[in-house]
Amino acid sequence: MLAKKIKETIPNAITLIGGKAAKEKKQALSSISEAPPDKPLTLIATGKYIGEGFDEPRLDTLFLAMPISWKGTLKQYAGRLHRLCEGKREVRIYDYVDIHVRMLEKMYNKRLSGYASIGYKAKAEGFVSEPADIIFDNRNFLPVYQNDVLKAGREIIIVSPFITKRRALQMLQIMKAALEKKVDVVVVTRPTSDFMEKQGLEETLDALQTSGLNMVYKSKIHQKFSVLDRRIVWYGSINLLSFGRSEESIMRLESNNIANELIRSMQFC
Repeated sequence: MLAKKIKETIPNAITLIGGKAAKEKKQALSSISEAPPDKPLTLIATGKYIGEGFDEPRLDTLFLAMPISWKGTLKQYAGRLHRLCEGKREVRIYDYVDIHVRMLEKMYNKRLSGYASIGYKAKAEGFVSEPADIIFDNRNFLPVYQNDVLKAGREIIIVSPFITKRRALQMLQIMKAALEKKVDVVVVTRPTSDFMEKQGLEETLDALQTSGLNMVYKSKIHQKFSVLDRRIVWYGSINLLSFGRSEESIMRLESNNIANELIRSMQFC
């Protein structure tokens, strides 16, 4: 049934999926090797068939439509695109994430670290001119993010489930510059009732609110992102107002559509 639907949607696609007889699988592999090099080649396969050992140098684009999280698996799938082939100049992976399902979002955040480790860059509706490395880790994101904050002209939204005093006070110095320009700064975080230890957190939240930031409290949120002027998006596994682990990562991209979708997901604007 699945193969039939695929054929109806993409008539020329070659399928390598489970449920096929050995003869059909052999025929599909033959079709791949015999496909004319000057014609488009579209292959739809499950991980079992396109994993380690599969080799088709012409492949340059991967639509990843299944939830994987292990870095090794991601490298294996991406490696199918890295074979040298005449005329190949760029490889792309289209990765799909459902920000409304926590487990799927967490798996995507792990893949994001995997992409960074093999040198991939993120792309939304267009590449930004700076910086060149668009996927960052916990050690190098802050100067670039602070630069975006200073350039914001209308609105800054930060969704950070966890807040630490040290990072909050560090970021507050930059936020004050935005506030002086009449930029609306909104911080979405979890209320103190979500935590066992409240005293230090209460003081930090009070300091942020007293400084002029608009504080919005939503219990048990897990998403971590920032949207600036409804255009620039920082999205990943890093709490922007807290210190985390070095293996966490975050990407920077420009997209009105993604910005608005993330804001709607919080249901506060």
